[in-house]
Amino acid sequence: MPRMDNRAKWEYPFCMHPEHLADGVRTILEHSPSFPGRSLVVDIVANPKAGGFKRPRFRSKREAELAKVIETAVALPRRDGDVQVRLHLTERCGHAAAIAQRIIERSTANGQDSIHFIMTAGGDGTSLETAERLLHLPDDRKDRFALLRLPLGTGNDGSEGRDLVTALSRFLGALKFERRAAVRVIPAEEGGRPPLWAFNIASIGVDAYIADKTNKLKAIFPGDSYKFWVDVATVLYDRAYKVVPMSLAVWDEAGKEIHHSEKGRLLVAMGASGNRQYGSNKRILPGPENVVSCSNTGLLRKLLIKGAIETGKHEGLREIEHFSAARIEMNYTEDIPLQCDGETEKLAHCDFPLVMERVRDLYNVIVPA
Repeated sequence: MPRMDNRAKWEYPFCMHPEHLADGVRTILEHSPSFPGRSLVVDIVANPKAGGFKRPRFRSKREAELAKVIETAVALPRRDGDVQVRLHLTERCGHAAAIAQRIIERSTANGQDSIHFIMTAGGDGTSLETAERLLHLPDDRKDRFALLRLPLGTGNDGSEGRDLVTALSRFLGALKFERRAAVRVIPAEEGGRPPLWAFNIASIGVDAYIADKTNKLKAIFPGDSYKFWVDVATVLYDRAYKVVPMSLAVWDEAGKEIHHSEKGRLLVAMGASGNRQYGSNKRILPGPENVVSCSNTGLLRKLLIKGAIETGKHEGLREIEHFSAARIEMNYTEDIPLQCDGETEKLAHCDFPLVMERVRDLYNVIVPA
């Protein structure tokens, strides 16, 4: 157990549990100069089964990072203003969304002068469920909340920093709220599916197949098998799913159509912005463009370009196209997997045409002022 004396110093090493994380966040905020004179209210939505709590390799890193931020924080003066930290543990799929909704509904009790942070401590699924609740707030309530996604999963592609030093050290200085975009995925009405959201990247094709296989294996053998399934999918994807020509139309922010083509495609991905990664830091969107398409090719060529695509070295690959887009529309006649921030579904012909659009200014995150 972590122990604090009257000067709020922690003894390390300690074993990372959600309760210890909450205590550490409270200690950091009690010395934070952010939003001086205001009350800080923090709700932490934690998945106790996440890799950062359960897997020794990830847990030990997070323990050391938390201790480092606390050591820096306690050297600062105590803040002038109340700090409340509340911990909520998820117990099942979908529970984070229910917790977030309850937090939002009860927020009026926090007082109008309070600053309310919602932190997620889990993987991309916990972050996705929580962030979705914030989208539905009316505009006059959105600025009462800001989201901070802590990297307690095994991938952490959608978190505000890939380690706790990056994520939590922002509280050691001045902060502000900043609105962020998300990707809305709209299947055709005929299929009966509701719109879906992605706060990092939404995509169809081989990478969604990899995400689905990774999730299923993780349920049996906890860990990060993404790299293994990349290698498998290079050989087996077009045997599991028939690859036929897919039409792709692309529109820019001004509503002008800038591209239209039909060809066999291995994947199409759209990010909330450019310069994004998924699959444990695979740089699928390595530049400012937020859309990438990879056309189908032969097995030998797939093996040759796989490494370049994984590391974001797309330039010069004839199979890759990049676009800066506000909206894309795809039409397809076969089944194909879809992933939104690592959560997967299988699409059928009736789900097409499929639209992905970047929606601006939907929710707040916490950033250095």
